[in-house]
Amino acid sequence: MSTSPSSAAKPVVTPAAKSAPQSPVKAEAAARSRGSAAPALILATTERLLLEGGIDAVSIRRVADGSGYSAPTIYHHFGDKRGLIDALLEERFSVVHQLMAAIPPEPDPAVYLRNAVSEFIRFALENPDHYRLLATPLESEPNVPSADAARELVRSALEVLADEGTLATRDAEAAFQVIWAVLHGLISLRLGNPTYEFVENLTPIALDMIEDGLLRRNRR
Repeated sequence: MSTSPSSAAKPVVTPAAKSAPQSPVKAEAAARSRGSAAPALILATTERLLLEGGIDAVSIRRVADGSGYSAPTIYHHFGDKRGLIDALLEERFSVVHQLMAAIPPEPDPAVYLRNAVSEFIRFALENPDHYRLLATPLESEPNVPSADAARELVRSALEVLADEGTLATRDAEAAFQVIWAVLHGLISLRLGNPTYEFVENLTPIALDMIEDGLLRRNRR
């Protein structure tokens, strides 16, 4: 007896299994199998949130949601939000410190200063996200040893110049802040106006002006 189409047995089709979002527990297990990638992934998520929305956009919950790692895991590695921000800045600023520390010493501290500042400007313009992260306003002064070490390289050279009477001011900290202001002003201007046709030798001219203003030997 024939079977009508409506009563015929229909093959059972099993739908393809959908890949569910990986849970924090599974993500953590996978990270452990890869040699614990959790800290790097957590820091990368923190960096993205910080660049997109500033310090107010960063919270442990948002970092957990974005990285796939649980809040307890974040607390385990970094302690709290402050520790998380400090760890991120330390990791990123350590690159800058390594670049500045690798600059060969010079008999003349002024030459070293020019080379160090030039290297920082070059790095910042070639790595704009990295620079914006370092320049992001924070709720309080961060604890970033590599940043302190990089500043100390500059301050030490300025103190030598001050001691020998070459610096136009006896206040090495004031001279440091002058360099800091010009340095970040130049970088921010270049990064914030990508279509403007800046002169090709803008950086050397800016450095010449710093030297003319801060070094007595350049006074006419």
